[in-house]
Amino acid sequence: MKPSELDNYIKWLPAVGVFTLSCLTSCQVPTSMNSNDSDYIMINDSASVFKENYEPVSEEEQDRDLSIDETIGGFLSEAVETGVRESLSPAAERAANSGSVYLDEWWADSHRDPMLNVKGKAVGMQLDEIYTRTLANSSQVRVFAALPLIRETAIDEAKAEFDPESYVESRYNFTDEPTGSTLETGSANDFFRERGWTMEAGVRKKFLAGTEVVVAQDLGQKSNNSEFFIPGDQGNARLRLSVVQPLLKGAGAKYNRTMMQIAKLDAETGYEEFVRQLETHLMEVNRSYWALYLARAMYQEQKNLVNETRGVADELAARGTLDASSSQISRTQAALASREATLVRSELAIMNSESRLRALVNDPWFVTGGIGEIIPSDMPMIGRYVPDFETMVDAALTYRPEIRQAEKHLQASDLREAMARNEKKPTLNLLAETGLSSLRGSGDTGGAFGDQFQDSVPNWGVGVMASVPWGRRAEKARHLRTELEVRQMEDQLRSTMDTVLLEVQVAHREVSTAYPDMKAKYKAAKAAEEELAVLNNRRGLDVQEGEALYLEKLLDAQERRSLARESFLKSLVVYNSAITNLDRASGTLLQAEDVGVHRDVDEDELPILRLTKDEAAKNAIASYALK
Repeated sequence: MKPSELDNYIKWLPAVGVFTLSCLTSCQVPTSMNSNDSDYIMINDSASVFKENYEPVSEEEQDRDLSIDETIGGFLSEAVETGVRESLSPAAERAANSGSVYLDEWWADSHRDPMLNVKGKAVGMQLDEIYTRTLANSSQVRVFAALPLIRETAIDEAKAEFDPESYVESRYNFTDEPTGSTLETGSANDFFRERGWTMEAGVRKKFLAGTEVVVAQDLGQKSNNSEFFIPGDQGNARLRLSVVQPLLKGAGAKYNRTMMQIAKLDAETGYEEFVRQLETHLMEVNRSYWALYLARAMYQEQKNLVNETRGVADELAARGTLDASSSQISRTQAALASREATLVRSELAIMNSESRLRALVNDPWFVTGGIGEIIPSDMPMIGRYVPDFETMVDAALTYRPEIRQAEKHLQASDLREAMARNEKKPTLNLLAETGLSSLRGSGDTGGAFGDQFQDSVPNWGVGVMASVPWGRRAEKARHLRTELEVRQMEDQLRSTMDTVLLEVQVAHREVSTAYPDMKAKYKAAKAAEEELAVLNNRRGLDVQEGEALYLEKLLDAQERRSLARESFLKSLVVYNSAITNLDRASGTLLQAEDVGVHRDVDEDELPILRLTKDEAAKNAIASYALK
């Protein structure tokens, strides 16, 4: 910014500060929207949002993490080389350095008065307050914020596989079958009749090493009509401990921890998706805010044009047949009608822009507070912003949620590949079981239960179980699929970085180009304004062409000035949105807007992510200090 431009800007700051403070106090932002709590954290940090975060544990996970860092570091070096060529053309540089943009009344202040014939009060709102109310009230933002919390539930679901489980199984049996041998009941042509019940209760648990342990107590009663069943009515009890330890397939903490690690990565991926969607939403809020500013400024300019055109039309009509032809009068009337129609459309553009902004913010205060018209009170930025390309790329590779998502997808694919590699191994399990058992007559199950711990000698057994499918085609296919997915995710990470680099390049170029474009169009608007001023000043002096023809020239000059001003206003809004879009492209939009997040619970005791922004209060204090 040149000294003359800076002096002019500073001249306006006290008025802007007073106006900003009055808007903030009149809008009365609820204090609950701002947070000074100790759990307030920047939104790009999910450490205090989740109960557990992913940390590489195994050597393979750590190697992959290091490999990703090296890939990103190498890409940054390549990207910086491409940024060396990022520079303005001589023509654009001349436009950027020529003249100054001043806070002229026709585009800076004239649109701040109420314009719409609607019920309710008009309220001036800064962009920071719009952001604050969006974060606190938008239903769409709440939809985004629910995603990581939903994904987080998979972590406990994966850990639950290793929770102890209590179980009870009970059954009553009755048998009535014809006998085929006297050895069954001791009598020929008889029926074997047996009845009884069994119950098994115990605890089973799987450990991180893959070991499955069961401690169970079996109880039962049995009686039948066989002469060889002694005693005749039996009560039995058996206490047993069984252990199954995988030795190949499914063995080891690394394998059994994988699903928990994948669940953590999936939850963090959901969080990155939430950040991405939130940035996109705030970018739309930003564009809608400046679109409303543009619509109001263009409406005011169109209104001025209509008034000026009506003045020319009235003057031509008053001159009658003195020196104005009927065709000239008709042409002026047609221009007036066309410009009035454009004015009507301009008013519609204001209402549509405001409705879209209301829908994005979704604040019930707009209804309960009787807000009939929203007036953007922020001044567009007119100073030159020269971002450093290398800094923008470095930030994008660090903060862009798409890249962090691609990293986590690659890490998860690596974990799945390791699982599939383990599952190709043959099944080889070590089995061990020991227990105590006892038996009593007269159906004395309770007595049998007590005898277990007195006269019983432990019985035990060990063994192995092995199996392997012929060819192992299914296991090999699953492993091949996961290997292909790892390669795909490696390519996806590179592709994502390429896409992000392209977005940063385009956004960086847009900011760099939008400024000289805005300066050039401001210069064109000033030239058109000066042309119109010269024509107005020479009214009555140039009589060679006649007053009627002179008024036609005035009409055309008004049109050129209006088009030039509208073109400048559009370029001004594009420049301001481009600056915000560059923050989004570099992944720093939420940091730049000081958006924070903390975990809380709602009225139903369900977890919720609350988004906060302190910038509105900070701006009010800063504006007050300018007085």
